[in-house]
Amino acid sequence: MIMPGNVEWVADLIPGLEARTEPFRVDTDEVDDELVEVFIDEIRRLTGELQAGLAGSDCEAVRMASHSIKGMGGTVGLPEISVLGLEVENLAKGGRLSEAQPLVDALARWMASLG
Repeated sequence: MIMPGNVEWVADLIPGLEARTEPFRVDTDEVDDELVEVFIDEIRRLTGELQAGLAGSDCEAVRMASHSIKGMGGTVGLPEISVLGLEVENLAKGGRLSEAQPLVDALARWMASLG
């Protein structure tokens, strides 16, 4: 199965994205429909955790959810999502949640577009 939705929007949010995706690239010949479904469900759940963490100014909740996202994108052939998770994680570590908000909003819009 090909991962639904396009992730070109991530490049608009994160400068130098292409060079940063390499550590997250994995061989995705083995990705099956079930793994993609699990990925979508988990990203949806984690996006909700990010939004709740931002709403409550909870840096640790945002850091934990974004850390999980960082580890998931490459497994389904979307290293851009891993870089997005890394970026949000670093912002949360630095207490810069207001800078993370546009990234989380864009992730939520992408998730909504997947249906």
